[in-house]
Amino acid sequence: MHKLTHKIKALGWRRIAFSLVVLAYLAWLAIINALMFLPALGLLPDNALSAMEHFGDFMSTGDTHNLIHELVFAFIIGTAGVGLLSQLWKPKENYAGQWVAMIAWGAMIFTAIITGNWVPQPLFITFGGLTIIATFLHPAGRGLFSWLRTPRVNKTLLVLVIVAAVPLLFFAVENINLQRDGAMSPSENGGVFNFFGHTIPQHGEDNPSEFSDSSVGSAIADTQEEEAKHDMEHITVGHYRSMAAYSLIIILIGILASFRPGGWRFAMWVAGLLAIILGLASVVLPSAESSLGLVWGLVAIVWGIAFIAVGEFDRRKVVPYSR
Repeated sequence: MHKLTHKIKALGWRRIAFSLVVLAYLAWLAIINALMFLPALGLLPDNALSAMEHFGDFMSTGDTHNLIHELVFAFIIGTAGVGLLSQLWKPKENYAGQWVAMIAWGAMIFTAIITGNWVPQPLFITFGGLTIIATFLHPAGRGLFSWLRTPRVNKTLLVLVIVAAVPLLFFAVENINLQRDGAMSPSENGGVFNFFGHTIPQHGEDNPSEFSDSSVGSAIADTQEEEAKHDMEHITVGHYRSMAAYSLIIILIGILASFRPGGWRFAMWVAGLLAIILGLASVVLPSAESSLGLVWGLVAIVWGIAFIAVGEFDRRKVVPYSR
């Protein structure tokens, strides 16, 4: 008992409190992930978790149309969780993980503010709140900002981030506009909304010749109604907002990694993997909503691999700075 008390005192109250908050985040994340699949298994009503019900749709029907949106939201929450987890053992030495978590939720909160969409609000409050609390309790204290005073910038990584920031910012702005104003109809924009080829489904228009002249007007009206309903579903649950946040997260974590704070290798891998994941999802699911398409999907994969490769080369070259 005496030894246990001594170890607790040695760790310090901030370290213990910080660890408890991180564990609470991870436990809640595990619960949410379990609940997400219960409707598909018949253990909860289908509408029990409406903000994440598309995972259930995929499991029960194989519908992948909304899958990229759901994956992106899950990976944003998971990115913050992994960032917190990476510090449990040595938080002072690996504090970049805390910045990863703050960036993930900071981007989500920023895009929620400018779009006015906070769905699902309970997750913002719990996960975002726990991340903020963990930041205040972090054992490094003001040391979290030390990398800003004495930066050790990897110029190659920074250039790669700047190059990627151009299309990613386009993508973020386009998704913010989609979230705030909705998508333009195919008749207004030729079926394509943006630079990345965001296509709005044209329900019932696969074979217009099948309609008689008297039914064309009705068919068009039905199509427009279906498109408006489809678009509103994505807007209501904040799908486009999450896509914008995801783009900003890649940029900001990439910048963080290029400044090489303590634990920067972890941040480098996160930025690269997030780009690779989005690229792979776009290549595998080219017709899914918000897919980058084949070409941009491959570009994202190549960029992510290059970013990780450059970071690993730098880590091996500068041994004293490796984390």
